[in-house]
Amino acid sequence: MKNLKIDIQRYSQLTGSSFLKEPSSLVIILFRIAKAIQRINFLPLRIFLNLIVVPIYKLTSVIIGISIPRSCEIGPGLLIFHYGAIAINGLVKIGLNCTIRQGVTIGNRYSNDDVPIIGDNVDIGAGAVIIGKIFIGNNVKIGANAVVLQNVPNNHIAIGVPAKILPIKKR
Repeated sequence: MKNLKIDIQRYSQLTGSSFLKEPSSLVIILFRIAKAIQRINFLPLRIFLNLIVVPIYKLTSVIIGISIPRSCEIGPGLLIFHYGAIAINGLVKIGLNCTIRQGVTIGNRYSNDDVPIIGDNVDIGAGAVIIGKIFIGNNVKIGANAVVLQNVPNNHIAIGVPAKILPIKKR
């Protein structure tokens, strides 16, 4: 639940608004709770809590349009602006302080385990598609509607279809 606390703090710092005003926050809360339940060692309790939380989580995901399987590994500081049409493969790994906007797909390209690994402090624009066994480095920005099919090094931006990789200019 420590990760959820960091998610809430990051949202409040960046927006100055309440975390609960964003509809996507419900999916993030339920995702964090579901992940915490998976770590419970006492099997009867874990089964009981899953019977309650999983149906609510799945229904909320369908209504809000954000699919984040419980098998995803997502670091603290997750921020989802807006909601709808967000699909993340269950084998994806995402680092700290990731920002995701509406219409994003992060998943496999050819086979089920052919998925990206995303570093820390990655900002993913609306409608972006990140697919295949690629690595997205730290401090990366993925432009809106970009289709990322190749590795993106640290401190770079990916824009266009297919995405061109450019260094982020320092100001």
